Amino acid sequence: MGFVKINDFQQSPEYSNIYSAGVCVAIPPVEVTPVPCSTPKTGYLIESMVTAAVHNICHDIKGEKPEKCGTWNAICLADMGDTGAAFVAIPQIPPRNVQWMKKGKWVHTAKVMFEKYFMRKMKTGISEPFYEKAFLKTLGITRLDGE
Repeated sequence: MGFVKINDFQQSPEYSNIYSAGVCVAIPPVEVTPVPCSTPKTGYLIESMVTAAVHNICHDIKGEKPEKCGTWNAICLADMGDTGAAFVAIPQIPPRNVQWMKKGKWVHTAKVMFEKYFMRKMKTGISEPFYEKAFLKTLGITRLDGE
């Protein structure tokens, strides 16, 4: 269906020097649908994929075997104008250990605040500040398995 098949290390099972992350990754659907589609991918899920891929590319360059796997945890603030939905799914693909969802006008405000925070992070060049990593870890949310 045009999606890239990968193993647990974000690596093509057919070509070991090819890595993939993000919306182009072939995640098996939870159920068959009339229209072929893939599992939705959230920003944090993609960050998890990219973090694992980057670490594994570094291992590959050094001639080592890949060893990092993304957790594929999902955190999402879905803005819908003046309202929205927020959810956490650990991991995003069932079976899940944690699933939480709330909706309301507060999500729109949270999304605007998060966008400002995210842009500041990107401008400073720090994609995962220590305080963010520590806060998410207290909630049981990490980018890589074993963190």
